[in-house]
Formats: sequence, structure tokens, C-alpha cells
Amino acid sequence: MALALLAAPATAATSAGGGFERGSEAPATGAPTIPEALLNSLLLLSDDACEVRYVPGSLDRAAHVEPWLRELATGAAKRTRVAAPLVALVLPRDEWQQARLPCAYGVPCAAGDRVLALPAAGDSGTVALWRGILGALPALEGQPLMGTAEEASSLVPADAYGSFLASRDLVRAAGFAADEPWVTDLLAHAVALDAARQSRSGRGEALAAFWEVVRGQGPPASRPGAPLLLAGELFRQARIFLAAQALLGSDGRLPAKVLRKMQEKGSGVLRAADVRASWPEAMSNVPVPDPM
Repeated sequence: MALALLAAPATAATSAGGGFERGSEAPATGAPTIPEALLNSLLLLSDDACEVRYVPGSLDRAAHVEPWLRELATGAAKRTRVAAPLVALVLPRDEWQQARLPCAYGVPCAAGDRVLALPAAGDSGTVALWRGILGALPALEGQPLMGTAEEASSLVPADAYGSFLASRDLVRAAGFAADEPWVTDLLAHAVALDAARQSRSGRGEALAAFWEVVRGQGPPASRPGAPLLLAGELFRQARIFLAAQALLGSDGRLPAKVLRKMQEKGSGVLRAADVRASWPEAMSNVPVPDPM
């Protein structure tokens, strides 16, 4: 699955049966071309919902990524009735550079349609990166199997942000198409949070805590030393996440049927004006900035 998703213009999302549909596809524009030799060297951890490709020696990290990636894919399919597999590439710093990924090491990176690159290990660079954005790294229980506690904790924000990026691909695969990018982002946050809550793994609370910390740091201009572009995008997404929490409502479920009817009313496009009108409280509590 991973090789097909990386090598192609996007292929159709798989049908899950039992009333599930095939996902509609958007081309993976601007996706990096991963060298075939690197892909062929990766080991595989997989199930029906996801694949994790990893370098030898990174099994523990891959085994940590696989449950939340599966949780996201299966939870999204349950709500949208469209099954779309996800792929993660777990790469150390050297292999990250070999992959020619456009993102700094430590930042999750789109590597194809429904393919997400994640750091295999924390190091001094990932610690500095996320400390500069968050102010402090999240506390972890116990001792990591590899590296220091700080290095391990610098992977937590990468996974939290990565789940949003992967969820955005799932929203598109499910056939949602918006007239403004922030609407797609809104649905991506809602899908990610809904899926995490379905599993009752505690990840829903962890996602909310991550975005609350990002939002609490304020705009990047108020934080000397923070990487401006990344910190600015994270702050924008933190505000959208708050709106997504309100969108889910008291039952915490994505209102997929309502959204599809709204998109049908908009001639195949989910219009931002209709979203604002349908959930005025959610949109007024957290002003969602238009893309710059």
C-alpha cells in the first residue's frame, strides 16, 4: 500500500464494505518524491487500516505510532462511512534528509496522499524546536527506552500535529470539499478529536491539551526565538481546534450527515458562509482567520 500511495497520483481509498463508500481523491500536489531505495529499506508494521514503515532499530517508535494512526483511520471511517488507509514513514534524521522532505526534522510532514512522515527519535534539535514553540515540553511518565526524557517528549507534539495533517487527508478522501481552506481544517480537527474519543485511549484529552498549550502561547510575534511560520500556523490551527470542539457538540460526534447535506446544497462545495450560519456560536467564540 505505501509504495502505491507514494508512487502514484492518488489511488482510490479502499471500500470497507458494510455500506462504506470509496473515498474521492485529490492529487497529492507538491508531495516529495521519496527515493525508492529508501522505501525498499524500510520494515513494515501494518493492519487493515494503516501501515507504518520504519527503519531497523525503530520498532518501538513504530509500535507507538501504529495504534493512534489506526485509531484515526478507523474512527474517521465510522463517522464518514468512507474507509481510507493511512501510511506513516518513521524516519531518523539522516533518512529524513535522504527522503528530501521539505519540513524540518521533528515536524510531521506530508509525504504523499495519506502518507505522513514522522521523526523516529528525538534529539537536541527536536527538543529546541518544540520548546521554542510550546515554552516547555510535555511531561512523560516513566523512562524512555531510547534517548533522554526530553528527547522522547519532543515527539509528543509531532504526533499531535501529525494526527491533524493525516486527518485532513481523510476529510478530502471522504469527499468533503470546501470553498475556504480553514473549513477543511475545521473538519480535520473534528474528525481527529472524534476518532480519538471513540477509542477512549485518553488521546482525545491529550490532543485538547496540546492545542490549549499552543493557543496559550499567543501569536508567535510575542515569542522571540520561535520559528515564525510554523508557530504562526500552529497558533492558527489551535484557534480552529477550539471551534472544532464546539462543532462536535455535547455528544462529541462529527455531524457528517448535516455536513453532506450542506455540501449538496452548495452544489458540491461546503461553503464557509453556510458553516458559520449553521454553527454561529462555535464560529463566533473563536474567530477563524481566513488564509493569508
